[in-house]
Amino acid sequence: MDIFNRTELSKEKITPYNKYPYIVYGRVSTEKDEQVSSLENQIDICHNWLDQHHFEWNESSILLDDGISGTTILARKAMRLILEKARKREIRMVLFKSISRLARDLKDALEIKEVLISARVRVITIEEGYDSLTEGKNDMKFEMFSMFAAQYPKSISVSTSAAFAAKIRRGEYRGGKTAFGYKIENKKLAVNEEEAKVVRMIFDLYNHHGLGQKNIMYRLNKELAEGTIVGPRFKDKWQLTTVQRILKNPTYCGVVVSNRYEMVKINGRKKQIQNPPEKWHIYYDQHPKIIPTKEWQKANSKTYKQSKKKITPWNELRGLAVCSECGSNMVIETSYYNRKKGGRTVWSYLRCSAYRRAGKYGCVKHDPIPYNDFRNFIIERLKEEGRKIQFDLKNNLDQKRGQKIELLKNQIKKAKIKKRKLIQMYLEDELITKGEFELERQEIAENIKKWEDQSFLLDQETDETVHIKDIKKAFTMLEKTDEDLYPAFQALIEKIFVHPDGHIDIKYRFSNN
Repeated sequence: MDIFNRTELSKEKITPYNKYPYIVYGRVSTEKDEQVSSLENQIDICHNWLDQHHFEWNESSILLDDGISGTTILARKAMRLILEKARKREIRMVLFKSISRLARDLKDALEIKEVLISARVRVITIEEGYDSLTEGKNDMKFEMFSMFAAQYPKSISVSTSAAFAAKIRRGEYRGGKTAFGYKIENKKLAVNEEEAKVVRMIFDLYNHHGLGQKNIMYRLNKELAEGTIVGPRFKDKWQLTTVQRILKNPTYCGVVVSNRYEMVKINGRKKQIQNPPEKWHIYYDQHPKIIPTKEWQKANSKTYKQSKKKITPWNELRGLAVCSECGSNMVIETSYYNRKKGGRTVWSYLRCSAYRRAGKYGCVKHDPIPYNDFRNFIIERLKEEGRKIQFDLKNNLDQKRGQKIELLKNQIKKAKIKKRKLIQMYLEDELITKGEFELERQEIAENIKKWEDQSFLLDQETDETVHIKDIKKAFTMLEKTDEDLYPAFQALIEKIFVHPDGHIDIKYRFSNN
């Protein structure tokens, strides 16, 4: 085409701005009422902008990430779908209420914009008045507002910490669950005498009667069974970890520690880390003490003779084998017998971790199962199951998800056949009018796009399934029994339920049992 020929140029079909295929994106990060209502506000604001600019409103063009934090993009399926659509040139514009809905993280916001702009997708954030079509190469406006959006959650965190600190200085409780032994009265911590009796008992037994933490737990459960003391708030028995937390908690001597932990972003995911002690905020004498400061210091300054480090045998079935009675992990317990003629006999057997921690107060005693016998039994059972299924795993592995994807593919296929027949009815058979053809064609196209999007989202859920090739590889690994089979067990087994009488039930990942 001669670009200087105006007549020829005018014949070329140019899509008007208000005919762009577009996406309206919305996101809320929590399920609080005000956040849920803001989702409707986001859509309404975008709808109003589209009306003002003479776009035709399309409900199917809305994509939402509900209850997903804007500081982590990895969990945002709708945003990943938008980026995929942009790469495939299926959309021309993405509309956001504000940059904060696009992302709270500066790096993520810039990367998302870069992907969209490079795919020639128009980016609009209404509150900031940013429009990539008119801004051109000037990124300063977008970067500036992105920086403000990234700073907002940090500012909120600082403000919240300052509000907590002000509450503490006023002697008010800053919120959350109170420590065992306390209750809330007039927004302040007050002593719950019934529970405080147990706290004092724990410190007394530990500091003045020479009882270790495990023996204290046994004593508490004995008195709990006799009805002389109350139990912990959220469990029916006293646990070793509960006793340990009480002994270490400075709240009982009137001390409040804040800013001990913070959330950081590592590889696109949030993780809680502990700050160094110099960053902690420590407040003294903020509420009534249950024990004197010297008692707490004594309990937390005990030194013990360093014993030989006990090496726990490698457990290839860790996290998989659980107690059928309480659901706790089955762990390896090791016993030794020194022979008279020299040498040592070692036994390694499975034991319920709750029973190991709390004895009969934690769970029931299991018949001893030697670990090596248990491991060999599991391997043989897996081999037997492998021979049964003969690797015909396609119908068993995530059957429900596979059926959904197959159904969507069939719907897309039928829709495309219907589209070809529609064209024939209009062009060759002349059975329908142009208006009827356009209306029907548009409906078919929208359905195809909707089903393709749903199929894409299902394909994104790969973390929730185990692939067939991994299953086959895991079965192959079982032949090498002298190697570490932890990866194979993880790929093949969902749970192993160990009963007190030694009976074992296995739930596999590759079948529906």
